[in-house]
Amino acid sequence: MSLNELKRVDANRLELINPYGIDVTLFANEEVPIEPVAVAELQAMLQLQETIEDIYKACPKRFSVEPVIESVAITPDFHKARGIPVGTILETSGFLVPQAIGNDINCGMRLHRTSLTADQLKASVNTLEIACRSIFFEAGRRIPLAWPHREALLLSGIEGLYATVDKTFDEGLWSYFHRTDRDETLARIERRGCLSASRVHGLEDFLGHRERLHRDSQIGSIGGGNHFVEFQKVERILDGQIAHAWGLEPGMVTIMVHTGSVSVGYASGSFYRDQVRLRHPTSVRRPQNGIDILPIGPEDGEAESLFWDSMNNAANFAYANRMFLALMAWASLENCFGETRCELLYDAPHNMIWKEQSKGYETYIHRKGACPARGFDAMAGTPFAYYGEPVLVPGSMGASSYVLAGNGFPGTNQSAAHGAGRAISRGASMKGFDREFQQFLEEFRVVTPVDFRRQDIRQRSDIRHKKLADLRQEAPFAYKGIGSVIETIQSSGMARPVAELKPLMTVKG
Repeated sequence: MSLNELKRVDANRLELINPYGIDVTLFANEEVPIEPVAVAELQAMLQLQETIEDIYKACPKRFSVEPVIESVAITPDFHKARGIPVGTILETSGFLVPQAIGNDINCGMRLHRTSLTADQLKASVNTLEIACRSIFFEAGRRIPLAWPHREALLLSGIEGLYATVDKTFDEGLWSYFHRTDRDETLARIERRGCLSASRVHGLEDFLGHRERLHRDSQIGSIGGGNHFVEFQKVERILDGQIAHAWGLEPGMVTIMVHTGSVSVGYASGSFYRDQVRLRHPTSVRRPQNGIDILPIGPEDGEAESLFWDSMNNAANFAYANRMFLALMAWASLENCFGETRCELLYDAPHNMIWKEQSKGYETYIHRKGACPARGFDAMAGTPFAYYGEPVLVPGSMGASSYVLAGNGFPGTNQSAAHGAGRAISRGASMKGFDREFQQFLEEFRVVTPVDFRRQDIRQRSDIRHKKLADLRQEAPFAYKGIGSVIETIQSSGMARPVAELKPLMTVKG
């Protein structure tokens, strides 16, 4: 597959020529590498047009309105995934595409400011590593939940936890939860950390027993792949006015969390995708690309309700999961430095479906690996009403991350990239790059469940090889340079850079 289907429109935009005449814009300047395999996957995804035409022709009464692909935009961290590329922003009317948000429902980013400086942290980095390994990987997380807490979490997210967890219940990380201000916290989470669901589907094991407290390995788990908890410092201020308003100062230590709904999201996603697949009309051929749709109409009302409830269950879990990971990082800091302020700046998903009414009728914006980046008008009534939505864009492990302010750019449906994006596949990253990987290990501090300095671990080559392979797949050489991605975001008008954050230590699952 070549890149001949892409036609450059200007310095930041390319148009994808496709057989369906769908307006597809890829945002990438000339310095951003583009995978041919990702372009091929994007072309295959557009076979959605054939699917909706076939089903609408065979079963028009299943749709309340004629189904339409309204727009497709691709962010500069565009890369191949499984059926639908990462970096896809798909807007539809008349139908939903559950697969268009991937398996990790409400994967997203969270950022906290602290009262520590980078110099303080660097002076005690070994002690902090020990504290993090204890809390994140050695049974130190301590997040007991009763059945009512878990049900409230799945039905109402973080709002549900504030409503049901009494302040007298302060075991483990709950003591940190009670130190947060409810109104201030919820105002700094996209959709207040609550996607209302009417019921819980397929997550009975997570709910646990009604009669006793229950602990599990999911809540407060980082997950695999490129997920992380990272201690960073504010390296550069790029917009002084906004940085001041958002409380960002040079040298400040920040905590960034990148994760989602882990196995809870996988279970919910598998459940509703199976339901949607079973509803494909028997008289219509199966989609060649394997991507099923859910018509929005009277015949599928129960299936639609099931979808929103299941997605919201997983999304609510993900909001809480990021929150608890941040609390674990806060507890790690206080174990080393004593009382420390840890204040939420923002938390937002980048794998989700949003209902919108901006065109005078209901449409559905599917974001897979794309941050919402709304302008100040859309953020009225929030702490970001004067500057736009915070956009958190991490680089690869060891590279800088960026905080930006959204412009509400219509060309991407008010969205921006969610990271640097892979330059090569995980398989390709295992071949060659030996010198680059060794240099990365020498220069960067990564905390994993495996402590490579322990004598017993040194003698277990199988354990060391497996964990080093995991790190190698996420090393900097496997990702695009963050600089050209940020330049595209800025120059195209998606968002304005506010601050550069440099990593000090990363915790990986």
